[in-house]
Amino acid sequence: MKGFSDRSFPKAILHFDGDSFFASVEQAMNYKLRGKPIVTGAERGAATALSIEAKRLGLNRGMSMKDIRAKCPEVIVVSSDYTSYSVYARRMYAIVRRYTSLVEEYSIDECFADITGLRPMYGMRYEEIALMIKSDLERSLGITFGVGLGPSKVVAKIGSKFRKPGGFTPIPAKEVQNFLKDIPVGNLWGVGFAQALKLQNLGIVTALDFAQKDEAWLRAHHIAKPYREIWYELRGGSARELATEHRGSTDIGSIIKTRTFSPPSPQRAFVLAQLSKNIERACFKARKHGVKTGAVGVMLKTQDFLYRNAEVPLPVPTNDPAYVLKHVQKHFDRMFVPNILYRATGISLRSIVGEKAATLDLFGETLKVEENSKLLDAVDGLNKRYGKETIGLALSLKAVSHHEPDRQRQNSRRTSFVPLPIEQRKKTIDLPFLGMAH
Repeated sequence: MKGFSDRSFPKAILHFDGDSFFASVEQAMNYKLRGKPIVTGAERGAATALSIEAKRLGLNRGMSMKDIRAKCPEVIVVSSDYTSYSVYARRMYAIVRRYTSLVEEYSIDECFADITGLRPMYGMRYEEIALMIKSDLERSLGITFGVGLGPSKVVAKIGSKFRKPGGFTPIPAKEVQNFLKDIPVGNLWGVGFAQALKLQNLGIVTALDFAQKDEAWLRAHHIAKPYREIWYELRGGSARELATEHRGSTDIGSIIKTRTFSPPSPQRAFVLAQLSKNIERACFKARKHGVKTGAVGVMLKTQDFLYRNAEVPLPVPTNDPAYVLKHVQKHFDRMFVPNILYRATGISLRSIVGEKAATLDLFGETLKVEENSKLLDAVDGLNKRYGKETIGLALSLKAVSHHEPDRQRQNSRRTSFVPLPIEQRKKTIDLPFLGMAH
């Protein structure tokens, strides 16, 4: 068989990343929007996703709708339809599973797939298998995908970003380091702001700088386990297994909790309390669904609709809010800027795995986290019986005691009810929804 030998791909991992996923779904569902600059997030007043055409106009996520309309009056702004996005995500997972059962549902617009050893079955090189799946996805969903093929998850994710939008990049093990010299270390998947700053202070500027260090250097500078795994995968190895537990139709690829508060506040303790309450609520939902998170996204939004974001990898998967908060706080102090008014915080649990799928680590961290599982069960039971905020983290107290405007009183002042157009209503039927007929 011609082409790369198995030595080039000791493991063959694919990463599929939907291009401008939310906006692309809107275009797939409504042919009148195709080829036009689309921005989703009308209900929030800020952009949550932009079509490829909108990005080409110089717009970016987090911009206020006011600024978007002022800069590009021709842009079409639509409300987000998360039910439809999740249906398209489940269709994406199902299509990839036609070719391999080893699929990790990483997020609503991304998934990993392991096609190691499938060359004889299909009579194709790994590159050809990848392109076959990519073609099936794009033909079936009407959305383009960036696809990366590599010997590990980290490398596959580098490949999927390399030729965006709609590109395919195979990176054999022996060629990995050729792709790393132009990637800032802070842009690596799993390297958050704080860790990037630490590495930069140690003279590590690019991904290649990091990959070229040896194990002795890692030990001497106390590089934590998640980052040692990244280092190992940048050198052509594979340290991160796919979380292939199949989620049910009611499950989601991530858990997101946000809180908007009024009036806006510049107080560090208050903003942290709001974030802490988001963590509690997200972790409660994770425990309710029997899952754990391996990484956390953190968001702070200012009164001027500017966003500060951080990605926080966790040493082991967990649904313990105290453990998550401990790691998030390290990043919060670098994200929070004094004397600025903040109006919202958000948390997203990512890299979600089932509780049974979370394996023990070599350093006993999992066992330490699991010691609190009975305590969390008791807390959940008390909150269910006496009210959901009866017991919580001390840091969340300022958020719990903060009184939001009386929504019922506001609602009572409404004199009329205008029904939403059918395409904006929440679709509750659990059938594949591929758009409205136009």
